[in-house]
Amino acid sequence: MKKNALSTLLVLFFIVITYSQDYNFNVSSIPENLKENANSVIRFENISIEMASQREMTIKIKKAITIYNKLADKFADVMLHYDKRRNIKNIVIYFYDANGKEIKKVKKKEYKDFSASDGFSLYNDGRLLYYDYTPITYPYTIYYKYEIKTSNTAFIQRWVPIKSYSQSIEKSNFRVQYPPNFTLYKSEKNFKTLNIKTIESVGSLSYEVGALPAVKYEPFAPFFLDIFPNVKLGVNKFNLEGIDGEANNWNEFGKWYYDNLIKNTLNLKEDSKQKIRALTQYETDPIEKAKIVYDFVQNKVRYISIQVGIGGFKPMPANDVDNLGYGDCKALTNYTASLLKEVGIESYHTLIYADEKRDLDANVASPEGNHMILYVPISGKDIWLECTSQKNPFGEIGDFTDDRDALVITPNGGIIKHTKKYKTAENLQLTTGMFDVDNNGTITAKLNIESSGIQYGDNLMESDGKSPKELDLRFKEYLSNINNIKFRKIAVKNNRNENKYEENLEFTASNYTTFSGDQMFICVNAFNKSKYVPKRVRNRKLAFRVSSSFIDIDEIYIKLPSNFNIEYLPENVELKSKFGVYKIEINKIDDSTYLYKRKLQIEEKKYPKEAYETYRKFRKNIRKYDNSKIILTKK
Repeated sequence: MKKNALSTLLVLFFIVITYSQDYNFNVSSIPENLKENANSVIRFENISIEMASQREMTIKIKKAITIYNKLADKFADVMLHYDKRRNIKNIVIYFYDANGKEIKKVKKKEYKDFSASDGFSLYNDGRLLYYDYTPITYPYTIYYKYEIKTSNTAFIQRWVPIKSYSQSIEKSNFRVQYPPNFTLYKSEKNFKTLNIKTIESVGSLSYEVGALPAVKYEPFAPFFLDIFPNVKLGVNKFNLEGIDGEANNWNEFGKWYYDNLIKNTLNLKEDSKQKIRALTQYETDPIEKAKIVYDFVQNKVRYISIQVGIGGFKPMPANDVDNLGYGDCKALTNYTASLLKEVGIESYHTLIYADEKRDLDANVASPEGNHMILYVPISGKDIWLECTSQKNPFGEIGDFTDDRDALVITPNGGIIKHTKKYKTAENLQLTTGMFDVDNNGTITAKLNIESSGIQYGDNLMESDGKSPKELDLRFKEYLSNINNIKFRKIAVKNNRNENKYEENLEFTASNYTTFSGDQMFICVNAFNKSKYVPKRVRNRKLAFRVSSSFIDIDEIYIKLPSNFNIEYLPENVELKSKFGVYKIEINKIDDSTYLYKRKLQIEEKKYPKEAYETYRKFRKNIRKYDNSKIILTKK
């Protein structure tokens, strides 16, 4: 008996020791090269996906991450999506200190459970299980595992072993198993130079990688998926919320999507048909007719994220939107399409990634994107409509969805198309005005700002619909180089007919100028100073991208004080580079009035790392010349 008891004890001891060896979370065991530049280290990640059939998939996740500082705390927040066809099982979360000692096991009652609606997302018919950890000290390690069972096989989780800059990884394993009579499509990105082990056979694919050091973030760095390894996967036979599908490419997927999720949602009641026909009956130009429809939608319905339809994929029927007066991105896109169809204009639902500029992967046809907009080809023009906005002018999508590949869904199938790319000249901000300087250095100013293109959207977001107090704060921040501002007038206008945003200001500001003895110094650029200079990066490792192109043109009249003579006028300046153009000139109008003219043009482009310091010097020179001063001497 004693011998058997001893044997049992030894076995249990062996199991405990083995467990400890497998899960050694002491940070001292992390190789030094993986700590360098790392805010977090993925100790291990095991992802196993088993697709038993077209309607059954099990996902098992096991992961441990060491967090070194607050910049990586987000990786300790566990957020899991579930719905009626996606169940979470066997979730376990532990936290460990720097020595690998357990400091917390999360209890079931500590999880938060709330709606997955976020205001614009395409797929939002579900809930989120969430745990938010507040660390006591650093470093610490989170270990968690869970299992998901779902009938939605249209999505196969993307493999992204490194999730961000400043993150290293000790080991990552990814495996997917699928029925051997299915076809698995894959799109591998950024595998070159990395020792990624790939094993592929009939019905199975796996990846393994280890010892990947952290890449430090640098200003203007590329989007992380553009440089870190990642794989998108999809199968040709799938199920989406109870509907079987089969597609080998985007054309077939788009056809399936239209036939199953859109086709039967476009119907309108008869009085709504008559109303939109009456509004457009005297208009023969199809573009102008489409503008009438778009304006009607903006005035009739409001945008709200809702949980109606097939798992967030199927639009709410157009008739329901018409009755209720609200809808999400799919519903409002669908409603607009149904109205356009009624007046003889074809349009097509479009799946797209919004906000972060990402292209849909052309190689793997499985659901992608987080938003829906409307594509309207009219008179040889490609027009894109953001149907969730009650403020945007017709055809103005801004940088929320511009310049990226999207899936246009037609009755004949899906087509990958590129959304509008704004030309530099379209992204214009024109500032005109004057300021009068008195003998004490106080200025009285008037200025008008007109913005279009991407800059229209930026200023619309900053100013439109704001209270007088909010506008006061907004423009004091915009003119932060001027102290003691007292506004006499603030007027903003969303000029949708001309696709312009207009801002008109009148104010006074004491002590704008500076004095030294009998000299007065007046900064000529009062209203649009460029203060930004990219941070210095020694031994830069990454290429960089200037993410948006624009032109700023300023024409400002300066009235000089009567008791002073001009001692010095800044010289005209022109800087030309591959990054853009900067130009200032000061022209005499009369003895006391001068016209200050400025142009700043920046070009969007990806540049090699070697050009970064040149770009930095270009921006540094702009800041210097934007601080140019007229020097006056007292009479």
